Amino acid sequence: MNKKDDKRVHFYHITLSNGELLENIRIEGSLEWNLSGIAAHLVAVEDPDGRKIVLSKYHIVKAELIKVED
Repeated sequence: MNKKDDKRVHFYHITLSNGELLENIRIEGSLEWNLSGIAAHLVAVEDPDGRKIVLSKYHIVKAELIKVED
C-alpha cells in the first residue's frame, strides 16, 4: 500500500516544545506522511474528545505512535 493511500487512523502521544503532552491524538494517515513536503507546516488532528486541533510541525518535539486502527 502506498503511504498516501493509507487511510488508517494513527494514534500518537505528542510532546510539544512548551512541554505540554497531548495524549491519544488521532490522525488519518501517519504523522510523517501528513507533515512531509515543503508546504506542509500544519496538521489537523483530533483529541480523545473529538475536538479538532491544528499543530505546527515546528512545535512537535516528540511523537510516539501508540496504535493503528483500520
